[in-house]
Amino acid sequence: MPGDAPSAQAVAVCRDAPGFTQTTGAFNLVAADGTWIWNEGTPSDITPVRGTRLVVLDKPPYSRGWDAGRFFPGMRGSLTLERVLSPEETESWFADVSPAKDFHA
Repeated sequence: MPGDAPSAQAVAVCRDAPGFTQTTGAFNLVAADGTWIWNEGTPSDITPVRGTRLVVLDKPPYSRGWDAGRFFPGMRGSLTLERVLSPEETESWFADVSPAKDFHA
């Protein structure tokens, strides 16, 4: 997906560096049913699909920013790409995905 990557400082404060820094969202988080997943939400807001909480990265509908950092300093953030899905697997998952809904709806 095209867009701007977060700054090195934003990544650092989300992982293990102290403090906060201003950042801008690069994508919109959407559940498989098309509802938005808000930043202040919880995993229980994401309806499971076949027993898995599926998150779709969508283009941001508008620019929004916030202070990046860890609100729980003892909890370090990380993300590991374990593998890329095959075209067949991707098609299978997207069979259960609805288009993103307008947040005003």
